[in-house]
Amino acid sequence: MKRQRGFTLIELMVSMSIVVSVVAIATDALMQAEHVTTMVAYEANTQENLRAGMHFMVRDLAQAGEGIPQGGISLPYTATSAVNRPGTFPATTFPASFITVPAITPGSLAGQLATSINPSTGATLTGTFTDIINIIYADNVLVDAPATNHYLYSYPIIQAAPSVPVCAGAISATGASVTLDPGCFTMPGATNPITAGNLIMFHNQNGTALEYVTSVAGQVINFAGGDPAGLNQTGLANGTVAKLATTPGVFPPTTITRVWMVTYYVDSTTATDPQLIRQVNYPGYPAGAPVNPPQAIADDIENLGFSYDITSSTDAAGTYPNGPGNAAQPLLPDTPAQIRAVNVFLAGRSENAYTSQTTPIYLRNNLSTQVSIRSLSFTNQFNTSASSTAP
Repeated sequence: MKRQRGFTLIELMVSMSIVVSVVAIATDALMQAEHVTTMVAYEANTQENLRAGMHFMVRDLAQAGEGIPQGGISLPYTATSAVNRPGTFPATTFPASFITVPAITPGSLAGQLATSINPSTGATLTGTFTDIINIIYADNVLVDAPATNHYLYSYPIIQAAPSVPVCAGAISATGASVTLDPGCFTMPGATNPITAGNLIMFHNQNGTALEYVTSVAGQVINFAGGDPAGLNQTGLANGTVAKLATTPGVFPPTTITRVWMVTYYVDSTTATDPQLIRQVNYPGYPAGAPVNPPQAIADDIENLGFSYDITSSTDAAGTYPNGPGNAAQPLLPDTPAQIRAVNVFLAGRSENAYTSQTTPIYLRNNLSTQVSIRSLSFTNQFNTSASSTAP
């Protein structure tokens, strides 16, 4: 009988060893590829998050000062300003020396503390204070009914014949309300109507004033006291609508314009992860149905910083450690009106910790850019009906 030949035990063991080695190598390669894919995904997500936040800031900075007098808009004050400033923690007013709010108000270290997380323990790590910035520009797309297509600032509130059209509006002596003639502007306007929470700039030959809309009734815009900004302080000595009158209650030709005040800051206390916030005007009013809620535009933000290019600086003695082209903020006698460019720095981390190694880590990245201000101040990037619905 012919013997059957097969594999010996040694041959089987060698073969199995080879197979196990090949499988181990392939598995390791697959795991490495998975780790690389995870890392790339985390990094891409972080980069996308930062770019989204930077996009909004650049867009608003490009419009800073549009339609605003170069010296800013007058704030109500007696000896010092008492107008609340969005974005500061704890809440504060604009600097006491501010009798106007400029196109850009720097806020070096005026924001919340930057925070991070220890990925191994989950403990919160506290860093330095972040910056804030306040930006104002006029809304130049607000019109009324399509049949007339009048802009809010097209005509003075009061315009007598023979001027056309005749505008039989009215401004209360204290500035507590303004009534618009429907023949000159039909309230509340189209696309993004005038409503509570808006800011209105009054402008005539005597200067400017800024007020907070508390309600709208037909053709009447009301500016009641107790607003969250502290703008409707009709009895103060300077910077109020009443002070724009030539004689008490009698105003020269006066136009009104809606103004957006946009604030950027990092909120490291409200949400689980720190967020970059874009705040339009002031939040939390009225109490029953608050308008202008803070909008989170980027998550897991660990730092926000601004520096400024100050032109015509009097910095002869080294007032700015990094020079007037990279100043944390203008220092007297320099003012925010001398800002010609803003340097923006935004840093963030991945949403989840990268755990494919012995010690888990967060993947971090940052973006920085410079935005020229005055050269771009008349660029309107909210010029479509869709985009103008939300400043």
